[in-house]
Amino acid sequence: MRLLLSWVRDFVDVTAPAPEIAEKLALRGFEVAEIEPLAGGDAVIDFEVTANRPDCLSVVGFAREIATLYDLPLRQLSQQPDARLAIAPLTTAAHSDRLEVTLEDPDLCPRYAAAVADVTATASPAWMRDRLQAAGIRPPITCSSSSAIRCTPSTWRGSAARH
Repeated sequence: MRLLLSWVRDFVDVTAPAPEIAEKLALRGFEVAEIEPLAGGDAVIDFEVTANRPDCLSVVGFAREIATLYDLPLRQLSQQPDARLAIAPLTTAAHSDRLEVTLEDPDLCPRYAAAVADVTATASPAWMRDRLQAAGIRPPITCSSSSAIRCTPSTWRGSAARH
């Protein structure tokens, strides 16, 4: 897993440089394949994640591991408007004209939740494209609709994505 250090720092205030973080995580069983320095003091650490550590297959998973390693608090996502990692609050309704859920056997399924979201496909913001590319993930394509769907690849900078 290619871990972008600046992305981890959104979740935990670790000030240690990439080589130190990589060394300490290696002592916890994470094989370090490569450390790639980036502009602005950022870096990508490429870890081999073993099958017994699926919790570290995400930025949040590694941020949690780094937070425990340095005894630092983990910043959680929040619906508070002034939060550093804010997410949009969910709105709820008792009824939707777009989706109907019927519980045919409440004993076997006492509760079922469904969600309907109004989503408009747009280009990912530049900061997200940059982070995904640094992590070796190709940003999603953007689509626009008219009578036919036209899809074009997002703007690429640098070399081709690593898989």
